Parts: sequence; C-alpha cells; structure tokens
Amino acid sequence: MNDSILNSVSTEISVEQTFEEDPCAYYQQPYHRERFILVAVIGTFVAVINIIENVFLSFMLFTKKSYRSSYMLYLALLAFFDIFIAGAYIPLMSLSHIVDYLHSVVLLRAWFTYMIPMITISHIAMTASSFLMVAASFERYCVTVQSKYTKFLNHHRFKIAASSVFLGVLTKVTHGLEFSITIQEPCVGTMNEYSLELSPLALNETYAAFWKIWIRSVLTILLPFTLLAIMNIRIVLVIQRTEFQFLNVQKLSEAKRKSRVRAATRTLVFVVFTYLLSNVLNVIITIWEYIDYDGLTQDLAAFYLISVDVVSLLTIFAGALRFPIYMTCQSELRKEFISKLKKMYYWSPYKGYDPASNAMEELKKSAEDGMEETESRYPGLLVHLSTVLIKAESNDTVIRKDQRTELNNFS
Repeated sequence: MNDSILNSVSTEISVEQTFEEDPCAYYQQPYHRERFILVAVIGTFVAVINIIENVFLSFMLFTKKSYRSSYMLYLALLAFFDIFIAGAYIPLMSLSHIVDYLHSVVLLRAWFTYMIPMITISHIAMTASSFLMVAASFERYCVTVQSKYTKFLNHHRFKIAASSVFLGVLTKVTHGLEFSITIQEPCVGTMNEYSLELSPLALNETYAAFWKIWIRSVLTILLPFTLLAIMNIRIVLVIQRTEFQFLNVQKLSEAKRKSRVRAATRTLVFVVFTYLLSNVLNVIITIWEYIDYDGLTQDLAAFYLISVDVVSLLTIFAGALRFPIYMTCQSELRKEFISKLKKMYYWSPYKGYDPASNAMEELKKSAEDGMEETESRYPGLLVHLSTVLIKAESNDTVIRKDQRTELNNFS
C-alpha cells in the first residue's frame, strides 16, 4: 500500500465529488463494483492465503537454529513482514471498498480510527522487506560472483538484517505524520463525515522535495528495484555459464554442496523475480505521479484507481507465491514441511495420536539425517574391524606358541 494507493483510498472515502447545494452528497467512484470484486473478494482471499502460508513459514524458519544462522534468516524475516502486509491489506483496502459499496457510516468511522497507524506499519513492513531482499540478493551475488566477501557477510548476517529492518523503520516512521483527519460537523452521520487531508508537515516544500521524493520514492522504491534487477540478472548469467562445470564435479560431497548453494540461489532469484514483476506497475505509477500528477489523477482517473488496486493486489500475491517457491526449490524445507504436516495429522483430535506411526516417522527422519554421516564413517568402521581381527589373530598365534613352548619344556 504505497502513497498512490493511499491517495486512491482517501479520495474514494472522503474526497468525493460534491455540489455547492449539498456539500455532504456522496458519489461513488467509477467501476466501484468491479473494484469491489477485485479488492474485497479476490484480494481478501489472496491475503488470507498469504497470512496462513507465512505464519507457518515463520514458525518453521524461526524455531530451527540452523535456519536462523543461515541465509534462511532473510526468508524468515520476509515471511514475518509479509504477515503484517497481508494483515493490513484486509482492514485498509478491502474494508475501504466494503464501506464504499455498503455506504456504512459505522465501518467508515472504524476505518478512520485505525487507518493512520496501520498504514504506517504496512509501509514499514514493505520497505523493510525490500531492503531485506536487497541484502539477501547481495549475499547470493557474492556467493555466486564475488566469493571473497562471503565470509564477512555470513559473519555479520544478523547485523545486516537488523540494519535493513531499522532502515525500513527510519524511512517510513514519519508516514503517519503526513495526514490529518478532520470531522466535518455539517456532515456528521453521512459518508462525508470525515475528511482526510495532508498535514502541514507534508505540505512543507523542503520536506516534500527532499524526504518524500529523494528518500521516500528513490531510496525505498526505485533504488531497491534497480539493484535487485541488476544483481539477479548477473546471478542468472553466472549460473548458466557454470552449469557445465557443475555437471563435471567429481566428488559427491562437492556436488552436494554446490547443489545446495544453487538451490538457495535459485530460490532467492525466483522470490526477487516475483517481487520485481509485482512492482513494475508501482514504479511506473510512482514516476508518473511526479511527472504529471494532475493528468494521471484527473484525465486518467479510472486507469489510476484501477492501477493502484492492482498494485496492492500484486504485492500480497507476490507474498503468497513465496511459499510455493520455497517448497519447489528447497528440498530440505519441503521435507520439513511434510514432516510438520504429518505430525499435525497424527496429533489431530479427530484421528487421535498414533504412537507407532509417529515413532516410525521419527526413526525415518533420524535415519535420513544421519545417512551422510553413516556413509562417511562406513569405510573407517571396516578398517577398525579389520585391525581388531588382525590383532586378535596375532594374539591367538602368540598364545599357541607359548603353549607349545610350555609343553616342550614339560616334556
């Protein structure tokens, strides 16, 4: 939910066309039925799927130490912030269209009660997610192209992730201070009871030029989009060039290690690719707003309103696609997910707990986890057994010689 989306929502709710003879008259925006289906129906469904998937992902990634100490930390934080983004979509976007569709003053008052703090949190979550993807892509870029920086990035991964989140908070924390909600006394009890306007801070020319354009738009939207596109194109080209080298790897352990690295890189490339696709229209609208805002919002009002609805829907749709991407590209996560589902099934109150089945699953998982270790120790075990047998045979030979010597002496 970027600035253009907020402008669309606020216009739709509080800045409707009015006539001088009836300043409280309320007129719906064009295509309100189609937009209601797009946002309130389809968007809400996608948001719910997004929340369910990312709650499960957050639980799965944060509860395992090996995930928290690897590049998976970025994916865990992305899932965490996706919950806030999708969670804010329903009360901010879906409810605004429901208010407009039903003409409900009660829902209108509820919307204005939580709108400013919730949209601020949503902006912080989206910006932090963008910076986290840049940090994760840079790490994958170094692993693929500039391996000499990999050790430094691994050692300082937590600090880099924390800095990305802090930067998201810093650049968007003032967002809630840019709007002012006023009550129009003559229109109390109608759909024009509230008016959402820009605050004196937002109207300040220095603040608008420096902070909103160069910091808000360039640093948090255009720069991450450009960096992600450049780094991931470079990563894809390098992966394609080294495909033949990977196939010619002789050692099994080296092949497995490179396979894991490639799977991790492929996962992030797909995640970033969906992010870029979902933000192409957002970037176009953002640039267009600063070039010809009046022409976009007045001459092309219908296109503008539908575009910002599509942008918001694409944002949560990209978040919902991450879970299938992880399950497709990451075999370890896929096995973990299947194991969690089986445990939930075995502990189901309708089915009851099956200790035998659960025990077999635990044994199977332990066997799979220890397979590589067992294979690596197997040759050493044979050598150890051979040594023991040789020593035992030597001891038996010595004992027999001693016994013959004693018999000869006795004779």
